[in-house]
Amino acid sequence: MEWSKCLKYILIFIATAVIYCEFLMYYVNLMQCQWPNINSTKDSSFVPVKSLILADTHLLGPLHGHWFDKLIREWHMHRAFQTSITIFRPDVIFILGDVFDEGHVVNDEYFNQYVQRFRRLFYAPAETQVISVVGNHDVGFHYRMDPYFLNRFEKEFNYTGIHLHTIKNVHFVFINSMAMENDRCELCARAQKDLNQIGKKLMCMKDPVGNKCPKIEVPYSRPILMQHFPTYRISDAVCVERDIPKIERYKEKWDVLSKESTIALGKIVNPRLAFSGHSHHYCKSKNQLGIDEYTVASYSWRNKINPSFLLAQFTPDSFSVHKCDMPVQSTYVSIYLSASAICIVCIFLNLVQQLFVKYSNKKVE
Repeated sequence: MEWSKCLKYILIFIATAVIYCEFLMYYVNLMQCQWPNINSTKDSSFVPVKSLILADTHLLGPLHGHWFDKLIREWHMHRAFQTSITIFRPDVIFILGDVFDEGHVVNDEYFNQYVQRFRRLFYAPAETQVISVVGNHDVGFHYRMDPYFLNRFEKEFNYTGIHLHTIKNVHFVFINSMAMENDRCELCARAQKDLNQIGKKLMCMKDPVGNKCPKIEVPYSRPILMQHFPTYRISDAVCVERDIPKIERYKEKWDVLSKESTIALGKIVNPRLAFSGHSHHYCKSKNQLGIDEYTVASYSWRNKINPSFLLAQFTPDSFSVHKCDMPVQSTYVSIYLSASAICIVCIFLNLVQQLFVKYSNKKVE
């Protein structure tokens, strides 16, 4: 084979591998997912809230990570996210904290660059809400959390405190996990006050007469808890579904909420379901409150070789959740390594063939 023709086939082969790995692979993988079925037990007229739930994107900052590492990881998240938007068209997207990897240490200039990068990578159409819960890498753990970082994050995103948000009569309570220490610090005291107000509002929805409060037009339903830290559990050994490679004991107020704060959340808001992130691994469990809790795996290849997200549908009285696996990093690497190996073999064989022909011609002469 002539070198020009050999080079042509190699370029076609490489282009095919690139198009598949960088674009088509995401459609092939994510089209295997589908919205879970849901049945409303009280009123079939409710249109369910379709939500896509992810966590721990950890966009790299100026201190950690190589530029090539940043490029690969962020491109992967971008393609997975945009493909998911195209296929599933959710009503709302929840990001359960640690949007940034260094949001708690960068200056304002770099934070603004962070925000612009996030908006490019995780662009969503105007009709789709994107709600980001604050995480420890966004504003810092409790011991270093400062109102300055909280205000900076809330200005660009959604909530850094305790907040009740209602979509189609489905109530979501967003929690700042780092403010649930119950140590009477200013931020924790404010969080406790907001939590109590939300609890009172929910009680007024349920029974305005009995609770002696003005009637609220939004009907009551038990809320869904959304936060960065999981509620209290000893380890992922309690998970009925999990993908963690090694089970380790969790530390209260660091890996999970304290047992005290978990029980307080149950008493005040009485949630029917909980979602969290932070551990970087998927877990479905019955938590301390006796309700289902889904801990969402990290969305980034940097933290998880097999990242995933959740598709969930909610009505005021029912829910259904399905875990969606994203392209595995090893598959991506294997395709490129295989393509490279085949190209090298093709070049080598063509070189051997050319040398053999040249030697044969000399022998005939």
